[in-house]
Amino acid sequence: MSYPPPYDGAAGSPRSAPHAGGAGAPSGHVPPYPGPDGPLPHAAAPPPYPGPDGPAAAPPRYPAAEGPAAVPLPHEPLPPYRPVPGGAGPAADPSGRRPLADWWRRVWARVIDGVAVTLPIAVLGFIVSLTFAGAQALSGGFSETSFSIVYGIVTFVLSVVYETVCVKRWRRTLGMHLMRLEVAPVRGAGRPGPIPVLSMIARASVLNLPTLVFYSTGWTITVGVGVILACYLWPLWDRPNRQGLHDKIAATVVVRTD
Repeated sequence: MSYPPPYDGAAGSPRSAPHAGGAGAPSGHVPPYPGPDGPLPHAAAPPPYPGPDGPAAAPPRYPAAEGPAAVPLPHEPLPPYRPVPGGAGPAADPSGRRPLADWWRRVWARVIDGVAVTLPIAVLGFIVSLTFAGAQALSGGFSETSFSIVYGIVTFVLSVVYETVCVKRWRRTLGMHLMRLEVAPVRGAGRPGPIPVLSMIARASVLNLPTLVFYSTGWTITVGVGVILACYLWPLWDRPNRQGLHDKIAATVVVRTD
């Protein structure tokens, strides 16, 4: 039993016509649809889309884990600051380290602060204390000790606020500004850097301790002599950073800015 041949359509149909690839092309193969410029390429990948300035550059490779690592910050404190040889200014040191302040400059800065700031604070403290004492007298409970305590607290708080705000905002008080001095962290080895607010408050509190015990003449003299010795005279022989007790507590040094 024989079967009829497969239907190839009518004569002249595309299926019975020769293909564009030649007479030897298989009869069941359909060539790709030709574009306006000829057959579409299949082997090569399409080129990247050019940007406004030409072909886009390849993105930089992300550094591998084994690549060069960033230099870690030092965890150990920097070496103690030492003065610039010859007492020259910051320009003499190529690293930008500022020289330590001379002792006499620090003293004159404190004298200027005492005249320009401490005296007005003392007057303001006296007015507040006198007002408090007057209110106590009207109520029949006036006490000279209470007047001294209020005076000591007011002057102590105002002095600490003045010193802390000035060092926080400008790194110097009025006297230090006129004498071209600046407070810097000892860890910075003569370079400016951040100082914690609590360190600034502690530094100012130690300097103004005598006003806090103003209610007692004996304590005022004792604490005053101690502050003069530990804070004002100690930098004369302290090496290598010329720090007073208040500087050591706050981890600061006083440097020149000229």
